[in-house]
Amino acid sequence: MMRLSNFSKILHHHPLLQLLYALFFISTIPFAFSEIKKTHIIDDSRPMILFERFGFAEGGHVAISLKDVSWKTKHRKAEYSPSLMGFFLARDISFARIINESHYTQPFCVLSSRYVKLISKFDELTINSTYNGLIAIDDPDEYSLVFGNCEPEFEVSMYVHTEMYNLQYGVKDFLPAGQTLLPKLYFMFFLIYSWFFGVWIYICIKQRPTVDTIHVIMGALLLVKALKMICASEDKMYVGKTGTPHGWDVAFYIFGFFKGIMLFTVIVLIGTGWSFLKPYLQEREKNVLMIVIPLQVLENIAYVVISETGPATKDWMTWNQMFLLIDVICCCAVFFR
Repeated sequence: MMRLSNFSKILHHHPLLQLLYALFFISTIPFAFSEIKKTHIIDDSRPMILFERFGFAEGGHVAISLKDVSWKTKHRKAEYSPSLMGFFLARDISFARIINESHYTQPFCVLSSRYVKLISKFDELTINSTYNGLIAIDDPDEYSLVFGNCEPEFEVSMYVHTEMYNLQYGVKDFLPAGQTLLPKLYFMFFLIYSWFFGVWIYICIKQRPTVDTIHVIMGALLLVKALKMICASEDKMYVGKTGTPHGWDVAFYIFGFFKGIMLFTVIVLIGTGWSFLKPYLQEREKNVLMIVIPLQVLENIAYVVISETGPATKDWMTWNQMFLLIDVICCCAVFFR
């Protein structure tokens, strides 16, 4: 118990350790931002900023372009050391080792850790300067691209353009290793849902006298789900080839929005026996729908923010937690109504 108390005190007085533990937690979240990313950092003093996580195969590359790099401080006596700022790559497993290393190395700077793969430091940069760098990955694995700032009294501003890709027969593939088959997988799901939709339409036509409104809504849900899958397939295909989704992400979000609302609505309506057992909803059931539908709208907004901004955004983790919380609330509202 004393060890835990002492550890909490140490963690409270060391912002860098807090960031390391935060990155260690984020590394357990299964996300992969694979497309080309453009991020604007404004007056940010965080010790570490996570930009992307990517699975590299042999022959993978990381390209970074910096523009309008600047830094400032509110402390007049603070001395700027460019070697204490820079970008590095780290394996997910390395964050725990970096945390352990920070306990025994004082003063500690993550850029000097033996568990990181350094990309560049700010040694050659001046105010409003630019930088272009390319690094090849010799050891295939899943890496996180992180900006390290070991001078917390300085706030950094910059435009960051990142590209992470693997080379397949000399052609860039912007999908992480292990996700290259996702376009085909999503297309297969599209065919399956389309087949289910066709079968459902056939059954409804054959059993027309017994078809109720709920059956039509269920058919619409299958259609929306199929359209979402084809959009996901096209999204991943274009991301893999060009690094950008070419607008398919917008269609994916739209159909995902309708799918989420319709799914919970169908579950509630079937659970209450609406349409085929009783033609009305009780007040309690109406209240559940009035809670779930607005929450689904908010959840989809959170999902779009999470997908489009990335972990480099200051509030990204808050949106992620809100997304998970809303999902749990919706499930509880439906199952414990």
